[in-house]
Amino acid sequence: MLLHQPIDYHAERRPTHAALSAHDFNWDYTTLVARSHAVARLLLEAGVKAEDRIGVLGLNSAAHFAVLLGASRIGAVTVSVNFRLAPAELAFILDDAGIDVLFITDASIDEIVTTTLALRDQPTRLVADRDDAYQQLAEVMNRDAVPYISDSPMDERAPAVQLYTSGTTGKPKGAVLSHRNLLSLTQMMALSNDGLYTPDTVNLVVAPLFHIGGTGVTYIGLAHGCHNIMHETFEPQRVVEAIQGHGVSSMFMVPAMIQAIVKLVPNVRDYDFSSLEIIAYGASPISASLLEEAMSVFGGRFIQVYGMTETSGTVVALAPEDHVRAVAEAPHLLTSCGKPCPGNEVKIIDDNGKALAPNQTGEICLRSASNMLGYFKRPEATASTLQDGWVLTGDAGFMDEAGYLYLRDRIKDMVVSGGENIYPVEVENVLAAIPGVVEVAVIGVPDETFGEALLAIFAMKPGHSIDTEAMVAFCRDKLAGYKIPRRLACVDALPRNPSGKILKTVLREPHWQGIDRRIS
Repeated sequence: MLLHQPIDYHAERRPTHAALSAHDFNWDYTTLVARSHAVARLLLEAGVKAEDRIGVLGLNSAAHFAVLLGASRIGAVTVSVNFRLAPAELAFILDDAGIDVLFITDASIDEIVTTTLALRDQPTRLVADRDDAYQQLAEVMNRDAVPYISDSPMDERAPAVQLYTSGTTGKPKGAVLSHRNLLSLTQMMALSNDGLYTPDTVNLVVAPLFHIGGTGVTYIGLAHGCHNIMHETFEPQRVVEAIQGHGVSSMFMVPAMIQAIVKLVPNVRDYDFSSLEIIAYGASPISASLLEEAMSVFGGRFIQVYGMTETSGTVVALAPEDHVRAVAEAPHLLTSCGKPCPGNEVKIIDDNGKALAPNQTGEICLRSASNMLGYFKRPEATASTLQDGWVLTGDAGFMDEAGYLYLRDRIKDMVVSGGENIYPVEVENVLAAIPGVVEVAVIGVPDETFGEALLAIFAMKPGHSIDTEAMVAFCRDKLAGYKIPRRLACVDALPRNPSGKILKTVLREPHWQGIDRRIS
């Protein structure tokens, strides 16, 4: 099966049923399918071929899925790009993916796009709502296109979506997901949620579509014929009003979003959340106290999910009944991310790749039909992450005798702040260029709002100093805002092991004392 086929099925059976809606659009399944055919025809006219990469850049919008499904019809691969990145970072991704057709789904990022394109090494043909566009996106999607049916058979194992994740070398890598990967995720979520997803489901999408938490959640809803309400950005007040006003039954949030709602929305307990059947959360640490408070606000309808872009999203989940049991009698369960979802496997290995027994901490490995095909044009990185069908996560944890997975720390140095994955080496490469810096290390430290925050630790040359304001100003045009540290410390020298490697465990330890769980 291919990505567009479940949506075609729903358009045939219930053509006027709402598919995607927001404050400025309301598409039924017939409209979504028709506009995806128009995009497919445009791509063919532009000379796009199977496995060519098509870029999408902008806030959450229905147009994103017209592009994704249109590309699916001709075998092209959709690359959703993080509009929050700095222009130099965006230019790298567009060049890395070889994108020459780029859909801009809103005009609010026009200045960013202009700067980005000027930094590219490769030419760009634009399909967007811009005066200099190849052809206006709105006009393209509204034209009456003849439905496109491929003459050649298409393989469900072919690539369909490419999402970028930061890399340990300081450059992001494109995780390539196939049709089968995403459809396996869809099937697994249907099984693990006891038939939650039906045409009667109202699915609220607030995560950005350049994350698997946005694209994956929306696609799951579409594949099951749900009504998907999409917010272009996350606004706590709008979320609670949407839940009450539209009878939302399912949604996904990162813990920072949950905290914003619970802490910042006035009279939040006065809203009616009775329609909610599931609130899925994950992607960054959450405290037990925040979770318990959120459960008292929304009710006990929570499911924690653990996965990564490389697994197309969720692989392990802590079920709603586990949350209820945790509050009643087993509080330790709130520090677990649950058990493997149907069809998924988890094992813990030591440094030599040997499987460990229960309660022994090692590297978490995941095997699933939703595991990525690999990293785009990164054979060495693919080989180190994908081994014998297993994704080696770089996360450390253990499984107990009952099969619950507990995460303890990261083997890799990735920091997760507010649901955003940040690799410190990328930030360090920028900070090292500040005049007077001898060396710098960036670590994650506990943060009440975002789970983790970045702390930059500098060793400076004699006579030089650095303050937070100067550090932020230096990074402003070089890094996305969420990658810029807002905390710093200065030391005489960074601790190193005999081989010269900076001992980040030593730097982190004072900040994490008394906190057993160092990752969600």
